[in-house]
Amino acid sequence: MKPGKENHRPITGIVGLAALLLIGLLGVRQANAQSPTIDRDILLLQKILKQRPDPDLYYRLGDLYVQKGRQTGDITYFNLGGNSLREALKLQPDLAPAHRHLAFVLYSLHEFAGATAEARQAIKLDPNDSYAYGVLGDAQLETGEYPEAADTYSRMVAINGDLYSYSRRSGLETIRGESDLAIADLNRAIDAGIRAGEPPEAVAWAQYTLAQDFFLLGRLDDANRLGEASLKTFPNYHRAFAILGQVSAAELKLDSAADFYRRAIAVIPLPEYAVALADVYTKMGRQRDAELQRHLVEFIARLNVLNQVLYNRVVVDYYADHDINHKQAVELAAGEYAIRKDIYGEDALAWALYRDGQAEKALPHIVAALRFRTADARLYFHAGMILRAVGQTDKARSNLGQALAINPHFQPLLDEAAANEYAALNKAHAKQYAEVNADARH
Repeated sequence: MKPGKENHRPITGIVGLAALLLIGLLGVRQANAQSPTIDRDILLLQKILKQRPDPDLYYRLGDLYVQKGRQTGDITYFNLGGNSLREALKLQPDLAPAHRHLAFVLYSLHEFAGATAEARQAIKLDPNDSYAYGVLGDAQLETGEYPEAADTYSRMVAINGDLYSYSRRSGLETIRGESDLAIADLNRAIDAGIRAGEPPEAVAWAQYTLAQDFFLLGRLDDANRLGEASLKTFPNYHRAFAILGQVSAAELKLDSAADFYRRAIAVIPLPEYAVALADVYTKMGRQRDAELQRHLVEFIARLNVLNQVLYNRVVVDYYADHDINHKQAVELAAGEYAIRKDIYGEDALAWALYRDGQAEKALPHIVAALRFRTADARLYFHAGMILRAVGQTDKARSNLGQALAINPHFQPLLDEAAANEYAALNKAHAKQYAEVNADARH
């Protein structure tokens, strides 16, 4: 998380002098912070804070935990960061950067209402903090408040056009089907980040995001190139491993795909990585290994209450994709939708309802999911299957064709189902057309 401008209070005493020196030192370090340096600084701050609590140092400690969380993907660090930031705000309630950072922590933990409140408080205290606007826009994006997110991101970019603002705005553009604008913004973000000497993880995240956008568009070579760039920028980056695994699976390089996913899981065992590896193993015929990964998915997602919140949507997609646990998938999707009415919340609920045999109820949700014509083959595949189930075969055929046109290898198992359904509908359409022509000639 990028800190904004801070207003430091006078600090007195020997420990205070050390604190001032440390604040300056950390400010210099953080541009190129790596895990060993972050770990050392965390230990140093903890020792000083035991002797003398200070809001600025608690804020710095929270910032370091957030950086560590971003680098590793471990939510434990976001919780620790939140605790430190709350301590800072107890001592200095008007510390704007602490409110902004706490907003980011809450957003990362999917506490979107709290994130929105903290971001607004940060903006109230510092109206020129573009990063606070960024977190507010992110929370609005995740909850489907797209017009509000567009306005917030506009204000953010007007204040400061940098890696963080351009990359954040690209997320809205991708959802709205404005792929060219999203790609242009991500390239701007990467260039700006490199020029400004931003932390390698932040630049690598933008490169990974661009790789994701290229994958959605079926541009596998470009996705692979950006995934490799992300890994070079920030070695051992779990997100880079994951996108390279996704590209390899789409190219049917299954051994490479499995290796990339295993390396991602070795960094942080996220359930979405275990799901992807299980599907690759299934495609390879390694059923026992696939089953082990599926057990891992359930274990991670249900490990504690927080995981059940963070990974609800992953579990819904996993259940629906594999046509299992229909009632539980619908229940989880409906609970998620009550909080997050974004297009992927609509899609998850639609897909779960369809698998549960409720295609009619699924239809309005998948229509809402596609209201921007987002370039995502999964959305069109789900729409095609739902439309077929409700008897709208022409629209089903069109949507399945669109899915395959965008990316014919969008998922190791479902892309075959899409191709088979599309072929069957085309065959039925051709037969119907021939019969109509025969009747006309007769």
